[in-house]
Amino acid sequence: MSQIDPLDRRALGILSSAMNKQLGVSNLVSREVDRAYRSGEIKDVTRAGLLFATLPRWQKVEVQREAHDKAYLSLERADKSSERDWRSISSGNQRKYLDDGLPGQLPSFLIDRDI
Repeated sequence: MSQIDPLDRRALGILSSAMNKQLGVSNLVSREVDRAYRSGEIKDVTRAGLLFATLPRWQKVEVQREAHDKAYLSLERADKSSERDWRSISSGNQRKYLDDGLPGQLPSFLIDRDI
């Protein structure tokens, strides 16, 4: 079976965690996104993407904000292990540095598809 690429899988893990927090682990869409993350199979990612598209806009926005925050936190944890002292950097410069660390494109499973 076909597997998704590692960057998309990492992003899917962050999305899954954010959805579990915002929508709950018993939500159908949350469960499908988590299944896609755990399996890494393209068919599961496609199904999760279709179900994600059915969410109301306000829920997508909440999930996006939570996922964005989780992505920044994961970058901060990775950077902390480099022994750099972040207290010496102003918050504006730190945010710019973190923005540079995130990929510029959305993961392919979040891009709208015409079906």
